[in-house]
Amino acid sequence: MTTDDERDRLARELLRLGLPELVDVLRRVLPAHRAEGDAMPSALVLAEISLPPAGEPSLTRPFIEAVAWPDRDHYDGGFGPEPALYEQGSCTGCGLEVTSTAKRAFCPFCGTVCHLT
Repeated sequence: MTTDDERDRLARELLRLGLPELVDVLRRVLPAHRAEGDAMPSALVLAEISLPPAGEPSLTRPFIEAVAWPDRDHYDGGFGPEPALYEQGSCTGCGLEVTSTAKRAFCPFCGTVCHLT
């Protein structure tokens, strides 16, 4: 068990990271909280929520995309070419809408390689 001070210290360290580095750290942590078993499998994921532009009648709800983990081997240990979540698409394995800093990334739910645009 950790103390509030230890968690505050960790949060301050995480705030120092850029987005690609933060995504990489969470890639190492969140999958450990996956729930398998008889019931519906579930996974704790990082997500980005976008609000529709004001006055756009066809979009009435926020758009939610799970953050896909960049394929670091494909990028020689890097995080992909983008400094932000500019790549989007759907996972062909489970249909989840995903976004990433890289065009080639892994779905955070099923692990399928996603080719994003």
